[in-house]
Amino acid sequence: MRPPTPDGSGRSAVGQSGVPVAAGLLAAPLAEALAVLPPHPGSLADAGVSNGGCFARPLPIDTTCASAARRHFREALSSLPIPGGLLHDGVTMASELAANTLHAQREAAMGAARQRTASGVPEIWVYLRGDGRNCELVCKVFDSERGWDAGTARGLAKAPVESVGGRGLQVVDGLSAGHWGCHPTLSRLGSWKTRGKAVWFALRIPPAALPDHMGRPRYSPEWLVDELESMLASRGLGGIVRANAGGISVLSISRHLTVWRHGSTVSWREPTGSYQRMDLADIVDVAEQIVCAHEEALLAEPDGPYPQPVGLGNLVAAD
Repeated sequence: MRPPTPDGSGRSAVGQSGVPVAAGLLAAPLAEALAVLPPHPGSLADAGVSNGGCFARPLPIDTTCASAARRHFREALSSLPIPGGLLHDGVTMASELAANTLHAQREAAMGAARQRTASGVPEIWVYLRGDGRNCELVCKVFDSERGWDAGTARGLAKAPVESVGGRGLQVVDGLSAGHWGCHPTLSRLGSWKTRGKAVWFALRIPPAALPDHMGRPRYSPEWLVDELESMLASRGLGGIVRANAGGISVLSISRHLTVWRHGSTVSWREPTGSYQRMDLADIVDVAEQIVCAHEEALLAEPDGPYPQPVGLGNLVAAD
């Protein structure tokens, strides 16, 4: 027979949280803890920028490329309280990167006549990285032209005074205070991943503009490393071998690249021999940096999947 409750009935008293009062002293703290946990997503691939995901859209290979980039950039940040001046600078730079990549993509298409294969369409990516005083808005435009020799390198040269064009990357350099660059990577959209490059810029977000947790998934390192493995596989890095032991996870991606997760940080060795270490909470940027390291290792091989791009080693900025 069920013992009587303090109210004299045979029913268990239920609090406002729905937890039985008779459950004991641990009931209320447990209910409160469960109430503040964020909902567990199926995948960050479906999350918006504010929730730690990456906004990705295709760009047209025609004269509407720049206007589409401006529209997508605003769409990506529509739910974020980004200061108006910063938003305007970002829209301008996204437009310039799209105009630059349109030229590069056309060069890639023309390369087919020179017995080179061109595939894929340009893409625009937007995400947040860091937090607090180090929070940045990152925008990247991908194209399948593999090196800087098709438009990008020429864009770095100073345009003539009388010219009405050719200043796109100079504008990006000025508005981003030099915080931009290029790196090899793989496309995000579509079933087949295309090799190419991403030209990027980053803008520092004022500390008071966004909450510290904005853009950083608040989940356990174990869940995040599962998500990281899924992200890398979806980017075309198949055949990952993983081992877990004592709070450490090892992802063997290729004979050139092994990623270690210890606690909430991940690290790996760059093709240059230096070691990269990052906070796993910046999972979108972590995945992108690992893809970049993988592609740089392939580029460094004499029998790699494609020739070393002209001038790439001199023009790639630190991402």
